[in-house]
Amino acid sequence: MSDIDTLMKAIDPAPHAPEQGPAARDLRAAIMATPAPTRRTARRTPWRAGAIGLAAAAAATAVFLVQPTPTVVPAMPGTSLLLAAAAKAQAAPEGAYWHLKELYVGSAGPYGRDGDTYRLETSYLSETWFAKDGRAWIGGRRLAARPLDREAWRRDGSPTEWTIGRDGGLYSTSPGAGTLTRLKGERKLYWSAMPMTIKEIAALPADPEALKNRAAEAIRRDRDFAGSVADGLPPTLASLLYALPASPQVRGAAYQALAKLPAVRVEGRTTDVRGRAGVSVTFPLQGGGPAQGRLIIDPDTSKVLTYAVTGGGSKEDRVTVVLDSGWTDTPPSAD
Repeated sequence: MSDIDTLMKAIDPAPHAPEQGPAARDLRAAIMATPAPTRRTARRTPWRAGAIGLAAAAAATAVFLVQPTPTVVPAMPGTSLLLAAAAKAQAAPEGAYWHLKELYVGSAGPYGRDGDTYRLETSYLSETWFAKDGRAWIGGRRLAARPLDREAWRRDGSPTEWTIGRDGGLYSTSPGAGTLTRLKGERKLYWSAMPMTIKEIAALPADPEALKNRAAEAIRRDRDFAGSVADGLPPTLASLLYALPASPQVRGAAYQALAKLPAVRVEGRTTDVRGRAGVSVTFPLQGGGPAQGRLIIDPDTSKVLTYAVTGGGSKEDRVTVVLDSGWTDTPPSAD
């Protein structure tokens, strides 16, 4: 079985697999698609404003978690905090490769027998690398599955492997091997609905107002987005903070532009789903609607820890857990 086959089985829908989120669909499309962009399905909220056309993104996202609302402690004034993050972003080093590492957590099942069933918590690591000359790599690894009801699992004989579906593949209590695949040709990434090469992203303006105008241009190209340009600006600018290989200067400008948007609110200090400390930044995704975007950023490094969509009509929040994002001189490798 090739690395591509392994990666496809990790994200293919199957009878026991969790419902796929937009990030998994992006990842599957990345492997199968040609460089030519295709029309995306309609969306109600700008969850994929920074989605990469060839990898799990971010933008986008795609972790489904049930969790209590974190306690938020008021912090320094919002504008000052975002401007401080902008300064940190601008001072970050550049490197030969842009690296994005994300964690996707879901559930699968039911498993068991005779109505005595349980579900699994499943996890998958997704990584992408982009070189400045347009080369791209994608990698991933399935992490160990965990029974959510251990008593029911013991009554089932304490199995260590579970079939994903008729197409094959297994969930296991042991982590899988990492994969790394070099993608052919120069790939384009999507900034909202605007396809861009690595060089075009590098050429985005480092002036906050000019960058906001370019973001508005990208949003206007998205015929499937039902909201206004003002609704789309926060998530589109936010995608430059972690999901797209923007320069440190452009990342800083994105923070500065976000600081000037009246809809963006810095809520205060909090922790993400992995217990990492950060600051919560929220914004509505459609004016007057319940859906809200929520970033948790590390103000000491300016890095995004998570991006979530809450109140979008589903029972569970959609959360992208960002384990690493930024420029590095370390070449791509299987984790």
